[in-house]
Amino acid sequence: MDRLTDALFRNSRLIVVAWILLAITGGAFAIGLEGRAVPGGEASSTSQAESVARELSRNGVPALFVVVTGKAATAEGAGELKTVRDKIAGTEGVREVQPLPLPPAKEGTGPLTVFGVSSTGGIDGSIGVANKLLDIEGLAPGDSKVFLGGYGAHREELVQLSRSDLLRAEQVGLPIVLVVLLLTFGTLWATLVPLAIGASALLGGLGVAGALAFGIPFSEYVTNSATMVGLALAIDYAMFLVQRVRELLLGGLEVDDAVRTAMRTTGVAVAWSGLTVLVAEAGMFMVDSRAIQTAALGMMLVTAMAIVAALIGAPIVLRALGHRILRKKERARLAAGEVSTAHVDGEMSGFWGRWGLRVTKRPLLWLVAGTAVLAALCLPVLDLVQKVDLPTASQMPVDSQVRQSTELGAKAFGPGVFAPVEIVVHGSSGEVRGNAERIAQALTGNPDVLAARPIPLDNTEAYRVSVATTHSPSDDRTHELVRSLRGGSLHETLSGIRFEVGGETAMRIDATDALFASLPLMLLVLLGLVLLLLIVAMRSIILPIKAVLLVVISLGASIGGLLLLSTTEIGARIIGWSDPADLHPIVPITIVSVVIALSTDYEVILISRIAERYRETGDNTGSIIDGVARTGRVISSAAAIMIAIFFGFALSDVTPLKQLGVGLAFAVLIDATVIRGVLVPASMQLMGRWNWWFPGKQERNPDSAQPLGDDRLGEPDRARQTDGSPAGATVRD
Repeated sequence: MDRLTDALFRNSRLIVVAWILLAITGGAFAIGLEGRAVPGGEASSTSQAESVARELSRNGVPALFVVVTGKAATAEGAGELKTVRDKIAGTEGVREVQPLPLPPAKEGTGPLTVFGVSSTGGIDGSIGVANKLLDIEGLAPGDSKVFLGGYGAHREELVQLSRSDLLRAEQVGLPIVLVVLLLTFGTLWATLVPLAIGASALLGGLGVAGALAFGIPFSEYVTNSATMVGLALAIDYAMFLVQRVRELLLGGLEVDDAVRTAMRTTGVAVAWSGLTVLVAEAGMFMVDSRAIQTAALGMMLVTAMAIVAALIGAPIVLRALGHRILRKKERARLAAGEVSTAHVDGEMSGFWGRWGLRVTKRPLLWLVAGTAVLAALCLPVLDLVQKVDLPTASQMPVDSQVRQSTELGAKAFGPGVFAPVEIVVHGSSGEVRGNAERIAQALTGNPDVLAARPIPLDNTEAYRVSVATTHSPSDDRTHELVRSLRGGSLHETLSGIRFEVGGETAMRIDATDALFASLPLMLLVLLGLVLLLLIVAMRSIILPIKAVLLVVISLGASIGGLLLLSTTEIGARIIGWSDPADLHPIVPITIVSVVIALSTDYEVILISRIAERYRETGDNTGSIIDGVARTGRVISSAAAIMIAIFFGFALSDVTPLKQLGVGLAFAVLIDATVIRGVLVPASMQLMGRWNWWFPGKQERNPDSAQPLGDDRLGEPDRARQTDGSPAGATVRD
C-alpha cells in the first residue's frame, strides 16, 4: 500500500486531471442511462410467461388498452371518440387500434369505451408507445377523460416515477448527509472530501453503465439501486479515511506520514471490504432474471468506482488539504506544539469506550440478549415465500393513469378481464384450433373463469386462448388456476396438448420462482466466498466463522423486520404507507446481497482496529474496548449517512424502491447497533485468544500476526520520538 501511496503523491496532478475528466465523461453517459433502460425482466427469459409474451407480441396482440369515459364514450360523442382513436393510431409505433371484445358492463357503470392498442416491436415497443401516449397533451376531449393501461403502460409509469423518486431521494438524503458529516468532523473541508468522493464514484459508475446500456438492456431500477448502494459506500469509505488521517494528525504525524499510515491500515480495510462487497453483489448474477442481474451490474460498477475513488482520489485530496481537515482549535494547538493524546483519551472515556467496557464485563449476558432480539425478528422470514409478488396497479399513486384505467375496468367488467391468463397452443396447423377449443371447453364452468375465448394468431401453428378470470391477477385463486393449468388437475385433463401459460399472473409466478430457485444456492456460495475472503484478510479461522454467523442473523432480522413493516397493517401504518404490500422479487434478493456486503464492511473496519491494537499489546479485552471506542463514532456516523440515503428512497412512489429503502435502512440500523455494538465485542470477549488462532501460526504475541494482510498495522508509534515525546508537526492553514 505504501508503493501505491507514493505513486499517487508523485503523479497527483495527472491523476486529478484524469479523475475530473472521467467524472465529466461519466456524467455525460449517465444522463442517458434512464432513457435506455428496458423495463420488466423479473421472470427468467426461458420462463413460460416470457415465451408467451414474445409469441403474442409477434402476432400483434394488444399489450395496451385505453379507457375512454365521459361524452366521448356516448353515442352523441362519436366524433370525439373517433378523434381520440385517430390520435392514438397516428402515434409512432402503433400498429392497430380496435375496440376490445368485452362482456356487458355492470349496472351503475357510467359511459365507457375501451380500445386495445397493439404496437410494433413487441413488449419493448409497447413501452415506447406508452411513453408517447402518456405525454400527449389534449388526447382527451374537453368533456371526456382518457386513461392508458396495460403491461407496457405500467412499466413506463414505473420508469417515470423512478426518475422523480431519485431526485426526491437526493433532495431528502443529501442535506442529512451534509449535517452528519459536519457534526462528525466539525470542519467544512473534511466534510467535502467524502461528498466529492461519493459524487465522482457515482458519475463514474453510472457513466460506465450508461455506455454499456447501448448494448445491454438494463433494468429500470438500475439507476436508483446503484445510486442507493454506491453513493452510501463511497461516502462511508472516504469518511473512514478522513477520520483516520485526522486522528493521526492529532497524534503528531506529518501530513504525508499520516496519509501513508491511514492507507496501510484503514486503506487496506477499505480494499478488503470493497472486494467483499463486489463478491456479494456478483452473487445476484446467480438469479435467472434480467432485472436482478442488470441491477447487480449497476451496483457493482458504482461500488468499484467507490473503491477506486476512495483509495486513489481521497489520499491526494487529503494530502492537499493537510491540516485544514482539522478544527481551527485543533490546528492552533498543533501549531503551538501542544500535541497530546487528549483525543484518544476522550474516545476511551466517551460513550463508546464506556459501552465497550460494559459489554466486555458481562459478555455472555449481552450475547444472549442480542441474539434473542434478532432471532425474534427472524421469525417472519418463515413466511417469505407467501409474501413475495410483483406490485399491482393499485399500488401506484392515486393519480396514475394505469391505476385509474385498471380500477375503472375492474369496476365495469371484473378484476380479471383486462389482465387475462393467456394460453398459447402449439401444434400443426390442422390440429391447433381444435386443441385450443378443447382447452376453452375444459375451462368453461370453472368458478375462477369468466370466459375462455379461442383466438387465431398470424402464426398458423399457434393459437391463443384468452381466459378472463373472476379474480384479479394477484389473487391466490388466479395463481392456483395457472398452476393447475401448468402441472395440476387441468394439465392432466388436457394431456396430449402442447401449450404454454402466460399473462400477468403467470409473470408473477415465474418472477417469484426465479427468485426462490436461486436463493439457497446464492446464499451458500456467497457465504462461502465471504468466509474465504475473511480468512485471507484476517488470518484467523474463528473470526471469519463468527462474522458469517452474524451475517446470517443480521440478514434474517433485516428481511424479517421489513416483512413486519411492509406486509402487515400495523407495520405499514408505522412507516406511513397507506396499505401493506408483498415484497417485490427484486427486494429480498438485493437485500441478501447488500446486507452481506454491508455487514462485512463494518466487520472489517472494526476488526482491523481491534487487530491493530492487539498487535501492539497482546491484550484481547483492552483491544476490543479500544476498537469499539475508536470506531464507534465513525461507524455510527457512517451508518447514519447510509440510513439517510436509504430513507430518501423509502419516500418513493414506486413500491420496490420504497421497500428497498426501508429494508436497507433497517438492516444498517441493526448492523451498526446490535451487531457491531453488542454481538461482535461480546463474542470476541468470550473467545479470548482463540480469536487470533490460525493453523500453523505460533502462539500469539504482539508482533506475530498480520491481520488484514498488512505488515504494519500497528505503526502509529512513528508519531512519537524515540524518547517518547510527540513528534513535531507543521501545520498548513
